[in-house]
Amino acid sequence: MNPPTTTFPESPSRPPVETEAPTHAATRAERWLGPDAVPTWTGEATRLLLGVSLSATFGVALGLRHGGLSIFRSALGVPAGIAAVAAVAVPAFAIVLALANAPLAGMHLAQATARGVARAGLFLAGVAPAAALLVVTVEDALTVDVLGFGALAFAGWIAASSFARDLRPALARAPTATRAAMTVALPAFLLFAAVLAVRVWWLALPVLSEVR
Repeated sequence: MNPPTTTFPESPSRPPVETEAPTHAATRAERWLGPDAVPTWTGEATRLLLGVSLSATFGVALGLRHGGLSIFRSALGVPAGIAAVAAVAVPAFAIVLALANAPLAGMHLAQATARGVARAGLFLAGVAPAAALLVVTVEDALTVDVLGFGALAFAGWIAASSFARDLRPALARAPTATRAAMTVALPAFLLFAAVLAVRVWWLALPVLSEVR
């Protein structure tokens, strides 16, 4: 006969320990530039005003060339070009979208505008210290003009790219006739916005009109 075997009670199985995935705390820049899950008019207006305010720092940098009232005027002039696009060009584009029966809500258009302005304002605020150093040390007015308009043009390109990229998914779901109309309307809007902004900057920024 085989000797009796001693059985031991099985130890209760422990439930697997769930490890929480590390959460990434969003930075301020991500909160400013990223889309909101539930966008609101107040939130997009705040984002728009933030971008406009940040762009004023670049105006201050340009105004340091002459000092005095030029600083104040330039600090208002740079945001004025951006505000003109948001207040004049975007509503006109919204009318075109409505006439073309584009499947795009007003909130979506507002969010795309606010995100584009925020990106442009953040860029201008970032290059403002270097611009301030150059405008007070460079004697050639043409160099200052090229620097100023170059930075503003690049900021405009950033805003336009962001705006078009945010609208592209919604416009892709539009009917064929609407998409065909938007292939003309969207570039025309971006061109109009660029001309409007440049015109405002040319009139409002005396530093950039020294060389005529």
